[in-house]
Amino acid sequence: MARATRIVTVVNREGFHLRAATLFVCLAQRFNSSIEVSKGDRQADGKSTALHLAGLGAFEGDQMLLQAEGDDAEEALDALAALFTTHFGEDELENKQSAPGQSATEQVPEGVGEDDSASA
Repeated sequence: MARATRIVTVVNREGFHLRAATLFVCLAQRFNSSIEVSKGDRQADGKSTALHLAGLGAFEGDQMLLQAEGDDAEEALDALAALFTTHFGEDELENKQSAPGQSATEQVPEGVGEDDSASA
C-alpha cells in the first residue's frame, strides 16, 4: 500500500478555520486513502469533521503535516496540498465581495448602521 507525506503552510489570514477545514474534509472524502493531519503533537483524521481539523489550532504561517496511506495517497495529498497553496479559494471570495479599490468591510448598504433617531 502506498504512503505519502506533505508538509503544508497555512497561508490564510484567518488560519485553518472551519470554512477551510470543511473544504479539506469534503475533498479528502473523495479519496480511498486514509488521511491524517498533524500540527505539532495534535492529530486529526482528515476525513472526520471540520471541527476536529479546525481544533488543531493552525494559524497563518503554521506548518501542518499531511499523511496518506492507500492506493491514491499521492493523488490525494497533491489535491489537498493544492488547497493550501490556493488559499482555499479565499482570494476569489474576497475579489467577488469587493469592488475594485473597495474592501469588503467598506461595502455597507446605505442606511445600515445609521442611528434611526438621527433621521427623524
